[in-house]
Order: sequence, then structure tokens, then C-alpha cells
Amino acid sequence: MTQLVPHLLLRADPGSSETASLLRSAGYMVSRIDDDTIAVEIAGSSHVDGLIVELPVLAAINFARRIEARHDQNVAVLVVTQSVDALSRALPHVRTIKTFQIQDDLISTVDLMLVAHQMQRTG
Repeated sequence: MTQLVPHLLLRADPGSSETASLLRSAGYMVSRIDDDTIAVEIAGSSHVDGLIVELPVLAAINFARRIEARHDQNVAVLVVTQSVDALSRALPHVRTIKTFQIQDDLISTVDLMLVAHQMQRTG
């Protein structure tokens, strides 16, 4: 069965997440995962359209590197962090958004990320 709503994995620490709330309010299906191993395993599944990472910057860099090692750059990844510069130096091709920008820019950033990823996959 074809999926009608984009499905995003959210890798975040336990607790409430404004990112998850905003994405769900915008109509995205969001599966929150607290375990790196499980997230790495299913991130490249055909039913997953993208991955949102909301972790401290060093953990986010480590996690994004694990995703790339397993799935190359075949997974659309967006990292929500205060330390955009540090993440961009470590992983210049990974999209980022600052934590304080999510209210205004999260949905449009995710939309653009998914479209760009789809275009890259289909040519």
C-alpha cells in the first residue's frame, strides 16, 4: 500500500519534543526512536522518508556518521542543534536548523529537504 503521508523518524533523547509536535501538527507521521541501533537499522527502509536528529551536537555527529556508514547518503537527514557551525564542519552535506528557528522554519526546511532528496533519488 502506498503511503499518503511522509513518514519521518525522530531520533531524540527521551522527554517532550517541540520538534515532534510541530511535525505532527503539519501532517507528518513521526516515529520517535530513542535507540541509535534501531534507528540506524530502519532509517533506510522504504517506508521512511527522512530522519530528524534532535541530540546534543557530538551525539548528533556520531549518529549521523553511523547513518552514513550504513546507508551512504541515501537517507535525508536534518539535525536540530544549537551548534550548527560545529555540525557543518564535521558533516558539511547534512542539513541543519538551529533549535530556536524550529517555530518559524522547521516545516519549510523539512519540506525542502524531502523534495531535494526525492529529486536526487529519481534524477
